[in-house]
Amino acid sequence: MSTRSKFTGGLSAMSVLMLSLAGQAHGAQPVPFLNQPAAAKAAATPAAAGFTHPCSGADLAVAAGPAGAYRGHATQEIRLTNNGAATCHLPGFPSAQLQPVGEAPQTVGASDLAPQLANERIELAPGESALMLMGTPGSCDAAAKPQRKVSRQLQLALPGGGVKVLNGVHVDTLCGRASVIRFHRVQNDGAAKAVSPLEQLAGSVSVADDASRGAMLAYTVTLSNPTAAPISLASCPAYTQSLYADGKSAATTLRLNCGAAGGQIPANSSVSFAMQAQVPADFAPGSLKLSWKLEDGPGAGKMINLR
Repeated sequence: MSTRSKFTGGLSAMSVLMLSLAGQAHGAQPVPFLNQPAAAKAAATPAAAGFTHPCSGADLAVAAGPAGAYRGHATQEIRLTNNGAATCHLPGFPSAQLQPVGEAPQTVGASDLAPQLANERIELAPGESALMLMGTPGSCDAAAKPQRKVSRQLQLALPGGGVKVLNGVHVDTLCGRASVIRFHRVQNDGAAKAVSPLEQLAGSVSVADDASRGAMLAYTVTLSNPTAAPISLASCPAYTQSLYADGKSAATTLRLNCGAAGGQIPANSSVSFAMQAQVPADFAPGSLKLSWKLEDGPGAGKMINLR
């Protein structure tokens, strides 16, 4: 394949340079692609709590977190914290409406990519929090113009009763409606301290500038270890690769080829892995976003021209 050969030549030259500096564990050749599906890691859940009441407005404090970006979306984080004296639960994310100035309220539903979030039950003990991430399409032709459609107020209806009005959000619906793209319980301090060594790795993606609809996209992911100790791949983590184009997406979760990589990323070195992703034939031509995320580890991505 011409794209692959072109890329391999570039990688060989780069590897010579890296060998002279710190050394790449596997020379110029990336670890071969392994087509082994893997289940996505389940979200951590608290111990069984028995019967709990639905969280109400009296139970929860709601705060706007930072605005940012996630997998092709412009995002706004909402944090819900149980300030009550007893455990309560959210049977899904709260009913939400944006309150744009001078326009009718806009209901915020679950993303088409994650419809299960509407029924994602979360138990919140006193002091624990849930994170609700709203997203809008991150780009469109209209975004090149100066006008915006920003909502700065959000209304949440809690399942146990009560309404919370949150000011200070920043949700721009110029490129499309807002939806909930993530909803999960935030780890407590004790769990947060159990940091995976894989988080110390840095990831980067190398891929051709162009891709074709209906074709296989070959690319390379390089995991770099900047520390003075090797980082083990004994857990053989999974990774998720995602493709996004004009409102459509495709994602697969596969197992990293840990055995062929020698079971570790050596100290002050890097290992490259060959990757393959099928580009759906029904994607619209234009821009294609490639996103890659290692379980408990780094992520990387790149924008590509889609023919």
